[in-house]
Amino acid sequence: MKKILFALIAGLFAVPLFAAYQYDYGTISGASSDKRPDSKYTAYADRGGSAGLQNTLYFNHESYLYLDIAKGAGANFGAYYLDGATRGADLNLQLTADGRYSAFDADGNAVQFNPGDAIGFWYEDANGKIVYNTPGLEGEHRQTYNATWIKDQDTYMIGFGEYGQYINSRNPDQIYGESAFVMDVQVGGTAPTGQPLPGVPATLLIGGAVATGRRLYRRRAC
Repeated sequence: MKKILFALIAGLFAVPLFAAYQYDYGTISGASSDKRPDSKYTAYADRGGSAGLQNTLYFNHESYLYLDIAKGAGANFGAYYLDGATRGADLNLQLTADGRYSAFDADGNAVQFNPGDAIGFWYEDANGKIVYNTPGLEGEHRQTYNATWIKDQDTYMIGFGEYGQYINSRNPDQIYGESAFVMDVQVGGTAPTGQPLPGVPATLLIGGAVATGRRLYRRRAC
């Protein structure tokens, strides 16, 4: 009976420990017109355009990219490298087994971003219009108003609207409510594996072991 209780307690701690190790989230700061980005952060989103091109995500340290689609699943979207104000190569975003998108190279390896790398994001609205999150690129963004927010210093929230739609950036709830499509961007030092979190199957196995143990215990008691 003691072994069964120990297994159950271990299972309760298994999920958060494995999950924390799996993603190893970094920190993201939001640079604005009156605040330069701090190099202690893994990356920063230049929301005000004080350090470069507005709404660009810059990397301070080696890191990997994780994208969650918080609203508008199935929309056409993507990301690309930036060289100053020039758009570079598109990133190959793939959906991993846990429902998150990450960038992968031609060999199927997760892309590690280096200090100084910069990326932008795009979204195609319901009318097939390309809405750029990074202002000025190819003229499309001049008629759109996307909203951004830094949540808990580890998530860069981007709200995309329809072409020409204005979205307020006063708080995350407002961005989510007014946007047609919302993307949560995170960075981390651990490469995505594309596999389910190890804590989930481990918990299922422990749960099965506990159930089996209980049945054996009851049989012995009888």
